[in-house]
Amino acid sequence: MTATTTTEAAQAAVEVFDRQHEETPQHLVEDVHAALRATRGAAVSALALDLERSVARYAGLGNIGCVFALPTGARQSLVSHNGTAGHQAARVQEFNYPFPRHSVAIMYTDGLGSHWDINAYPGLKNRHPSLLAGILYRDFGRRRDDVTVVVARHRE
Repeated sequence: MTATTTTEAAQAAVEVFDRQHEETPQHLVEDVHAALRATRGAAVSALALDLERSVARYAGLGNIGCVFALPTGARQSLVSHNGTAGHQAARVQEFNYPFPRHSVAIMYTDGLGSHWDINAYPGLKNRHPSLLAGILYRDFGRRRDDVTVVVARHRE
């Protein structure tokens, strides 16, 4: 593995995203994977929400997660393949999922514990996405690891 910093890997990934954010999630993850070869690597994912059609496209590589909190109260976990962007990717694959109106998308790194239930916080999923991200970070962040939480929902 190349001895680089996490910041350098993140900067390389952001540069690809800045240039190619209109690409499909699969192509974006593949291009980030190629761009990170000279870095320490990373876990990456990309999500494209088509709110008019209520469809989501997602591709993930590595120990990273994405969950949809559905209006029914159910939780839909999205598939991310094993590997490390920049080093090992047996497969990058895009999956399509329904994304019904009033759903919430929650993307997170492995620094966030996975045993959380948004339904344990009545009314939270209807609040501003940054509040939801902050609560998950506060209550389920692993203090020994870095944490990133991104929350998105359809604005009424």
